[in-house]
Amino acid sequence: MTLCGVLLLDKPEGIRSTACVAALRRRLGKGVKVGHGGTLDSTAEGLLVLLVGGATRTSDLVMGLPKVYDVRFRLGEERSTDDFSGDTVFSGPVPPDAAGRTASLLPSFLGTRLQTPPDISAVRVNGERAHRIARSGENPAISPRPVHISSIRLTEEDGVDRSFALRLRCRKGTYVRSIVRDIGRALGCGAYVLSLVRRSIGRFRQDEALAFDRLESGEADFSREIRPLSELAVQYYSYSCPPGTDADLLAGKTVSLSDLVTLSPGDGDPGGKAAVLGERVFSFGNLLPGGLYEPRMNIPLEGNP
Repeated sequence: MTLCGVLLLDKPEGIRSTACVAALRRRLGKGVKVGHGGTLDSTAEGLLVLLVGGATRTSDLVMGLPKVYDVRFRLGEERSTDDFSGDTVFSGPVPPDAAGRTASLLPSFLGTRLQTPPDISAVRVNGERAHRIARSGENPAISPRPVHISSIRLTEEDGVDRSFALRLRCRKGTYVRSIVRDIGRALGCGAYVLSLVRRSIGRFRQDEALAFDRLESGEADFSREIRPLSELAVQYYSYSCPPGTDADLLAGKTVSLSDLVTLSPGDGDPGGKAAVLGERVFSFGNLLPGGLYEPRMNIPLEGNP
């Protein structure tokens, strides 16, 4: 039986995403591919989407889904990593009306805006990871890049501790640490992340995820924990196809939309793309003029549980 699908993992703080991938690979045995749909920093916790078998090719589709984070941060310092793990690089007095001023800043983060990722991040600068450049003692010249935030709001405040909590919903490439850093700079006092939790990726939720200790101990039946790619397909504009069309898609042929049945409208603008799900194939490709579908990625599903 060929395993292919998605496993939701609740990653704890202090564990690297690569260690989670390696732990699942050990449990599933040699010859089973394992990847992920977007990493979490070791200092963060929450939902990590692991991909098994042919589903490793859907990494970009998972990363393209919106994400929800809860972040707690403290005012009064900026740190080298923009979170609690770094060294203090600046400190300033916290304004007495910090809660009101923070709340008034939040609308400026909504929509599409340019954001500069943290120096300690995995973005590439002239072919080298920014965090490696920063840890060598140099300042990586990171260019701002567009990110999209659809909602952001204060959920808690503690005036005595000078800490606050936010919940935000964002798209691929957004660094929550950079949002906190920019709030601190706008207030003139600095800010850094105390804790960061990823609650959801699209319709995948942290409260449905497998605990990491169950993955490490081998308690779980991992084949049962692996979700089918149909749970990913319906989050995009998607169709189902009859068995005869499976073969055409697997052969890379363009098919007529009249031969397909609408499965789901998805959760956003299809952008001229769609998923097609059959008994033997998960396909993702282009919607063409004239009512045609052109497969660009085909993942065979035959033999799946």
